[in-house]
Formats: sequence, structure tokens, C-alpha cells
Amino acid sequence: MADRGYFALLSHLYHPDITLTLPIVQASIAHYLSHLPQPPTSLSASIISSPLFQPFSYAKLEALCTAHRHAVQSKVKLLQEDKGGVFSRGLHPRLREWTKGVLEGFRGGHAVLKLVCCGGLLLGLEDLEGELHLGNGGERGMVEEEIVLALAEVLDTYSYVPYSTEWAKDFKSESEDGEEPLALSLLLASRFVPLISTARLETLPLPVFSDLLTSTIESAFQGGKYLTHASSSSQGASLAFDASSPFATTIRALSSSKYILSMATLSKFSARILSVLAESRPSYGWPAMAQALIRLQRTAGAVEAGWVSSSFASVSNEEDVAPDSRELVTQTWNLLKTQLFTTIMLCQAILSTVVFVPHPGTEPSTSTSSPQSLATAVLRTLSHLSFVVHQFGGVTASSGGGFPELKRVFYMALDVLASDPGESERFVAELCQPSSANVHVPAFVKNVKTAYVLACIEQLTPVLSDECILRDVFWLCLPLLSDVTHRETYESAHSVMLAVFSAYAQKTTQHASTHAGAESSSFISQIIPFYTECLLENSSDGKLNTAQLCLAYAAVVRGATACGDGEVLACFCVDKLLDALHQVGDLNGPSNEHLHRLHLTLVATVSSISSALLPRVLDECKAVISSLSDSSAATQRRELTQALFREISENVGDAEKEYCMRWWYDNRASFVVDAGASEMWWRALEVQRDCKIRRYGEIALHSRMRPEGRRSYGD
Repeated sequence: MADRGYFALLSHLYHPDITLTLPIVQASIAHYLSHLPQPPTSLSASIISSPLFQPFSYAKLEALCTAHRHAVQSKVKLLQEDKGGVFSRGLHPRLREWTKGVLEGFRGGHAVLKLVCCGGLLLGLEDLEGELHLGNGGERGMVEEEIVLALAEVLDTYSYVPYSTEWAKDFKSESEDGEEPLALSLLLASRFVPLISTARLETLPLPVFSDLLTSTIESAFQGGKYLTHASSSSQGASLAFDASSPFATTIRALSSSKYILSMATLSKFSARILSVLAESRPSYGWPAMAQALIRLQRTAGAVEAGWVSSSFASVSNEEDVAPDSRELVTQTWNLLKTQLFTTIMLCQAILSTVVFVPHPGTEPSTSTSSPQSLATAVLRTLSHLSFVVHQFGGVTASSGGGFPELKRVFYMALDVLASDPGESERFVAELCQPSSANVHVPAFVKNVKTAYVLACIEQLTPVLSDECILRDVFWLCLPLLSDVTHRETYESAHSVMLAVFSAYAQKTTQHASTHAGAESSSFISQIIPFYTECLLENSSDGKLNTAQLCLAYAAVVRGATACGDGEVLACFCVDKLLDALHQVGDLNGPSNEHLHRLHLTLVATVSSISSALLPRVLDECKAVISSLSDSSAATQRRELTQALFREISENVGDAEKEYCMRWWYDNRASFVVDAGASEMWWRALEVQRDCKIRRYGEIALHSRMRPEGRRSYGD
């Protein structure tokens, strides 16, 4: 092909001038690489050796990568259109010949330029993978191998340069914009290196790459110190930030930084390298993961310190900020969210490796890179970023709040930590320990962090000892159980208490006759009277809602029933609830919302009590429902009836269900208030029948499994 455009391109490559802009050069390279009739080896050699692309700059390298990406797409389209004759070669042999010709031209070129050119080819092949189905072989395999070689050459050239010395100036002089060539190479490589097969990535010096990538990520966020000078002035009732201040300059620079804008690909690159390293070389991979978490935790801690000491901590909505400073505040929040997303992506890769890859040491619990140590580091990092996590609804958000990756990392870290009760107790003691640094922390930040701490403790409660719960957990929750000023902390404290009762019930089942069980019984017996009173005090409007109160009170009664002297404690809980019912009814009348909430709470205890208390509680429920006889209470009566039937039919145990259903059938006339309710009675009969059938089926199965095969279950 001998047209003027081609000669103009070659002339510009050898003797760059200002007549052709970079976008035109990019388009010309893509066009002629794909349209030359012969393999474009000479053109690719001219490109790789052109002085146009040196000294390096991000714009030049990106244009070079994009040109080769578009060249692949254009070449495949041309080959598909050129059907040829019957004996012509197929698409893949011709594409392989073209790819080989392009790669031949790169021989002897600069490693950085080879890397980005081959990366562009790989991106182009990846774009068309759905049509070409190359897998990791063929022409794609050739390109991947060249990328690995070029990346190793770049690393060998630049990674060991001591940038604090005069040598650094020589290497930085290769870049137009003052960036280190290695950093630019890693930034661009983050787009395509994660696409390379694991087998080829394993041939690289992955420990060095891991260290470089996590260091680059830490540097991109300035080590978390970009909020250090976030001072503001007041404009009336609003906060204002000087547009010419160092803080504003820093935020604008970071917001437009190519590293921050490419943080998604950088973090994905780092996560892939860590995963491959840990799986292929565990003895190097686990320390590398620990080092990555140290950097993430250090960066998050610096951000938290800057946030607490800045004026941002007092901003609760957009109206608190002056109009001309709102864009700066938005940019700051975008940086914080980007840091959180980066942390989540790396932590998710690390925890997935921890779960599926065995630790290389013989005693992992004593290692700083043990599974529990890594999980603790993840939880500490998220704790530092809890004020950002709160903007997504917190780590326990449900039904629309939060995002799945955050919750997956949070709960996975807790699961790993909970595998070691000793480490779990040490972590909980650390969380509950008051810190002198919290003295000057704004109330909102302190409450958000406390809610995060409580969320961690709630999940770890099943493996905590009674001593740890009494010494640390209970006293942390105590002042929060009646304080509704911060709703998330208030609800989290009650959730922790419910987790304590649930864990106790589980331990009682497992250690019913041991001395430890007796100690637990003594411990839980001390808490139940206090918490019963606490729940009743928090049953009024604006505190615990109906669902929360019912769930909590049922859990307390269930815990009381499981105690050694459970009949006495459970009876105490029921008596306190009945006393509260009478007091609220006498003060406010028989049909107020507070009383109705307590009525539903009484119904919720039916599935939590023993058979001995069941007749009394059922009769109390019947008396409550029967007392709501006037038309104004019809809705409440119907709701109580449905709730009682649901408890009996779905929640009571098999041992009590037959009695409950018989009681229900005998008292059906006291509950029917309209024709529409008759469906429940038919359902009650069916459930009772199914209960008997299941019981007889168990008897028959048991008798078949007995050696003699004749004796009944009752024997």
C-alpha cells in the first residue's frame, strides 16, 4: 500500500512535528496496521522505535495501547468480510499470521512500549473473545507470553532503582509528566494483565509485583493524609472551604489523578496478583497479604484521624455546607468511597484465599499472617472506615441498604476469626477497651464506630466465654440499651443482648450436664431480670418497634426456660409482662397502641415457654383476645388471633404442638369473629392431623430401626 497517508505517518514517526495530533496518529496506526496487505512487521517496528513516544507520558502510552486494540478489531472485521475462495485459509490462521507479524516488529524495542502495544493487542482479542473463542492458546497465547516477558523486563529495569538517589532523576527524565516509568507501566498494565492466564502469571516475580502495586495504591491516596489540612471557615451557619487552600488543591489534584480514576483496575490487578501468589507460592503469598493489609489499615487510620480532626465530622447534610464549597465536599466523599471500594476489593481477594488455601506454617495461630490475624486486620481497617460505611447503611444493612461485597467481606472476616475463640476474645476486648483518643471524637463519629463494634461482637458472641461477656460486652451495651438518640447504636446494643441469649441456649443444649453449663446458668440468671425490665421500659412509642420487642422478649423467655431453674425465671418474665399489661391498660385504656404491642409480645412468648407454663400463657392470650369485644378493637383482635395461630402452627415445638392444637380447637368459639376466619380453623385441623401423622411416622420409623423391631416408641 503506497498512499500519501501511510508515508505521512511513517514520516511523522521518524521525524515528529506538530502537524499531526496524537488522536490522528492513534487512528492512523490502527488503520494501517489492519489494512496493510502483508503482515505489518515493518510498521510495528517503526512504531516501537519512533522517538514520538519518548519521553513517556500517560497520554502517549494510552494512545499507543488503544491504537493496537482498535487495530485488532479492524483486522478481524476485514478478515471476516474477505471470504476468499474455496481453498483460502480460515480466519484463525490468517489472524495468527498477522499477529505474529506485529509481534515480530516489537523485537528490540523499549520494554515499556512493547508492554503497552502487546496489551492493546490482548484487549482487542478479549473484546472479540465471544466471536473468536481463542481461550488461552493460539494468537492470544503468543500475545500473553510477550506481555509477560515485557512486564518482567520493565520490572528488571526499574523496580530496583533507589529513587531517593540521583539515579531517580535519570529514570524520571524518561517521562514527560514527571511520573516514574514503572508506575506508568503498572497503571496501564492493570487494564490487561488480569486477563492473562494463571499459569503464565505464575512465571513472574509476583512478590515484587504485589509490593509495588499495594505501594502504588497507598501512594495514590497519599497514605490517607489528604484530609489532614481540612480546615474550614464559617459563613453564617454553613461551613466553607477556601478554594485556594492546600486542602482544596489536594482534593482537586487527587480527584483528577489518573491513578485515582484507574483505581478500579489497579485494585483488581493487585487482587489478582495476591490470589495467584498465595495459591502458587503460599510461603510468599501469606506474608504479602499481611503486608497489603498493613498498608490498607495504615491508610484507613490516617483518613479516620484526618476526618475526626476536620470540620467534615460536623456536617450531616448538604445544607450545612456553603454553596460554593459543595463541589469540593462531593469530591472528598468520592475519594472516601473510592478508598472504601478499593479496600473491599483487596480484602475480598485476601479472605477468599484465606478460606480456600491452607496456611503454609505448622502453627498458623502464632503467625502475623495467620488466618485469624488477617481477618482481624480486615475488621480493624473497616472500623477505621466505619464513618464511610455508615453512608451505605452500615455493615448490617438489609433490604436495600449497603452493598453485597461489603457485607460479604465483613461476615467472612468474622467467620474466619470466630474459628479461634482465643483470638476472638482478644479482639472483642480490644474493641471494648476505652481509648484516650476517643475523648475529642465528635458524637456522631463515636456512635457510628460503636455501632460497628457492636455488629462485630454480635457475630462473635457464640464463641465468647461468659467472663468476656460479663467483663466487656455487657458493660459496653448497658448505657446504650435505653438511649435512642442514635438509632443504629441503640438497636445494635439490643441485638447483641439477643445474641447473648441465643448463644446461651445453644451452649445449654450442648453442655446440659457439665459444670460450665451451671456457670452459664448462673450468669444468664443475673442478666434476665434486668433485661426483662429494660425491654418493658423500652416498649413505649418511639423505642423498640413491635417486631423488635416481640423478638427480644421471646428470646429472653427462651433463655430463661433453658436455665436450670428455668420455670421460676420464665414465670418471672411472664408475670412482669402481665403486670405491665395491667398497668398500661389502666393508664391508657384497653385499645391503645402501647397495650396492643404488649399483647403481641405476650403471644410471641407462646413458642418460647415450657409445657408446664403453656396452659397458663394460652389462657392469658385467650382472655386478652376475648376482652377486645367492641367494634373499635376488631382490627387488633384479628391481628392477635392471627399472630397466636401463627405461633401455634409454625413456631411451637413438636412436643407442645399437639396440646396447642387441641387447645386451639377446643377454644375456637372464643376467637371466631367473622366468617372469613373459618379458614383458619380448617387449617388448624389439617395441622393437627399432620402433627399426628408425623408423630406416628416417627414411631414406625423408630420401631423399624430397633434391633428387635417390635417394641413401641413409648416402651
